[in-house]
Formats: sequence, structure tokens, C-alpha cells
Amino acid sequence: MSSFDRIGILGAGRAGTAIARAATRAGLEVHIASTRTPSQMRYHLMQYAPQARAVHAEEIADGVDLVILAVPQEDLDDVDPVWVAQRILVDATNRWENEPLPAWFEQGLASGLSSSEVIAQRFPEARVVKALNHISHWAMDAPQTAEARAAMVAADDPAAAQLVAQFVTALGFEAVVAESLAAGRHAEPGTPYFNVAATAAQLKQALL
Repeated sequence: MSSFDRIGILGAGRAGTAIARAATRAGLEVHIASTRTPSQMRYHLMQYAPQARAVHAEEIADGVDLVILAVPQEDLDDVDPVWVAQRILVDATNRWENEPLPAWFEQGLASGLSSSEVIAQRFPEARVVKALNHISHWAMDAPQTAEARAAMVAADDPAAAQLVAQFVTALGFEAVVAESLAAGRHAEPGTPYFNVAATAAQLKQALL
């Protein structure tokens, strides 16, 4: 099975289920997990991501190369790095309002790292790529226009970045690939195009 036949999503909130809906519309098989068991997620997914298959979190990487990390940053302690080892991990996380972050996350940010660089330290056996965090959940369901909305992809691993760029394109966005994971700070909350539609030219300008 190829990388784009099936993906895994960690997180079944608004972001995770929106990505699941977009991915299934693109013809992908989606496995999704949360802190709840598959049986506990059954009715939630029937409403918000009916074509996604619920799995246990520790099984999220089974049979996939790409796992989307879509949990709030304050809940990252609930994610075991072992679950996503040797996989491409798409960091689509954001902080939920002013909820307290894990101590290791706060320390990493205080040292000057971008949020995705901190996550890369936490998940050292995964190939971390930042993408989709600046795309709101409603934009995932918006009708496609003649000019595709741009989405930033940032990574230190060029091959992983290209794979995620292909995934982003399959969802209906125009991928703009940054040259480093650190450049992903341009897609963090508070930046001009966070939750704001942008063209590829605008995102490229933001990276300068």
C-alpha cells in the first residue's frame, strides 16, 4: 500500500476530523485515534468523520507512512513518541487559547526554538514536518476556488517535505515548501496568514 492510500491522524477534535474529511474526499483511507477508545469514538466519528476508521492510539502508525499530529499542544504529553517512530509526523498542532503547555515544551520555546522544532526534539525517531496548522478547520470543508489556497510545508528533511507537499496538494491546497523546520514559525499563531487565506506568492513573501 502506498503512502497516499492510507494516513493516520492523532486527534479527533475539530482539526483532526476536518483533515479526515478532506482526506477521505481525496480518496484516502483514514485511521484516526484519540485518548478515547475506538468504541468510545464511534458516535463522534459518525457525525464528524463518518468515513474514518477509529483505531487505538498505539496502532495509529500501522500500515501508514504519514501520521498527522492534530492534538492541542497542551495535550502532547498524552502522545507516546514510540507510536510514531520511523514515520513522517505532520505537526498540525497549535496551542488552545492560553492553556498551560507541558514544561518541556515551554523550555524549548524559551530557548528560541520554533514550536515544531520543539516537537521534533520530543519525537526524535520521527521525521517531523510542519503543515496544516495554519489552515482553519472550516477552510478544510470550503469549496475549492479557481486559485487554490496556499499551505506552508516546513521541514529539515527535503524528501519528507516533498511527500507532505503531495499530501497537502491532494487535499486541494497549493503547497509552499520552506527550506527548514525553523521557518515554520511563519505559520504559527499571530503571524499574518494564520487562519487567513493566502496565495502561494503571499506565503513565499512571508518566508523572506
